[in-house]
Amino acid sequence: MWNRRAKARQTLFVPRYAVRGLNSGRWGDDLPEPCLTIAYEASELIPGWVPVDIRDAMPYSGVPAPIRPGSMENHNPSAFSPARLVLIIAAVIFFEELGTLLLLNLLPPMTDLVESLIDASLLVVLVVPALYYFQLRPMRQHLRERDELEARISERTADLSRTSQELQASLQVLEKTHKEDSLIAELVDLLQSCRTTRESVDILQLFGHKLFPKECGAVYSYRASRNLLELAVAWGSHQPEAILDPEHCWALRRGRPHLVEPTDVSLHCRHLEGTSIHSLCIPMMAQGEATGVLMLRPAGENASLISRDSLRVAPIVAEQIALALSNLDLRDKLRDQAIRDPLTGLFNRRYFEETADRELHRAECRDGGAAIMLIDIDHFKRFNDTHGHDAGDAVLKKFAMLLQTKARVEDIACRHGGEEFALLLSGVPLDVAISRAGQLREAVKDLELRYRGDTLGTISISCGIAAFPDHGRSLSELMAASDRALYDAKHQGRDRVVAAFTANGSRENSTASVTR
Repeated sequence: MWNRRAKARQTLFVPRYAVRGLNSGRWGDDLPEPCLTIAYEASELIPGWVPVDIRDAMPYSGVPAPIRPGSMENHNPSAFSPARLVLIIAAVIFFEELGTLLLLNLLPPMTDLVESLIDASLLVVLVVPALYYFQLRPMRQHLRERDELEARISERTADLSRTSQELQASLQVLEKTHKEDSLIAELVDLLQSCRTTRESVDILQLFGHKLFPKECGAVYSYRASRNLLELAVAWGSHQPEAILDPEHCWALRRGRPHLVEPTDVSLHCRHLEGTSIHSLCIPMMAQGEATGVLMLRPAGENASLISRDSLRVAPIVAEQIALALSNLDLRDKLRDQAIRDPLTGLFNRRYFEETADRELHRAECRDGGAAIMLIDIDHFKRFNDTHGHDAGDAVLKKFAMLLQTKARVEDIACRHGGEEFALLLSGVPLDVAISRAGQLREAVKDLELRYRGDTLGTISISCGIAAFPDHGRSLSELMAASDRALYDAKHQGRDRVVAAFTANGSRENSTASVTR
């Protein structure tokens, strides 16, 4: 092994071999062992000169990145140490003294002053470029890089700040959108759970304030005739019109949303004439057909524009409301078809039996009364044979209308079959039921029956009445008793009201009430 003195004697050979080794990227076979050893020791004084393979072999401990010879401008600031400056000056002085001795040996003898001037001049000529190249130039380059780095950091910081603000804004938009989507989903779920139109109106009014807190709004729906729109629900401080002509709304005429700016007075819908406000009308379409219209306008005197959030949410809400109301309307139609007679509009027999069982149970719980009235139009078959079935249908409709006007809200009127009708009187004793049947019998005689301009004459009815619990405690018993009473009324000459026998097991021990 080489001792430290031998290593020192080989110092002058280090730069050439070290540079060659660094430039080649290999530290090993082509480098003499003394140079390799001294280069390793030099790396302890000049951290920037640590070779790549040494860095890879050592764990990271804050050692700066390796510096490639020939690119001194990339030196790390830690290389600018006092030891480096001392080494540079010492090396310059050494070479300057060596060059002075060589130069003076070549020149003729001169005075000490001249030799001193030559020595000083040569020192200045060598020191200044050396300091500039090895110290000042890397420092200036480092300062420029630091300024550039600070500028990049500032730019990067500004970009990060801008990105952070954009992310926060996006997060707020997402939160608001999620809230709106949750409200819409809850609205749709509640509308689908509604059983009546009144329930849907209450829900729409509640959610109208939640979905459009800064706007006044209204929902119009078509009448059955589809010639006018009726106000279904409204929210906000503005009270819209109760009736709307569909021809007056541009949205319904065009079949798409109609947004009006405050300056576009000429494009306002006629139902908004005389105003110069921001307004939005959206047709509510379901199954390719308009079912109504959703209208929005700014709330308050100082508000002039509809918010951007409302403009974005309104079409979605209108679509969901249209689908929900369309399903509710279809459900009502199907329910009416299932429980109502298509000719007269009265309840059918199945609905009557289901409801009558419930009413009788309620009467039993309340210890109250109820009565069932069976009604038959006298000689209706002869009427049909004389005037035709169309005229007979007109008579059935006319009588059904009269029966509905005579029935109370809690009463249930139905077409039992053919020309036979049934009426359930809730909470009514037998004598009151007989009195009301007599009033109905007299009102029938006053009906004016006309068909296609011809007078059809008058009709009469026969009624059989059974009361709960006098004539039975179940629907089947009461229907059988009232049917026997109706048969008795026909057998006794028709055009009369007959009450059933009391249910004591025998007709002989019972009495019948007859009104004519």
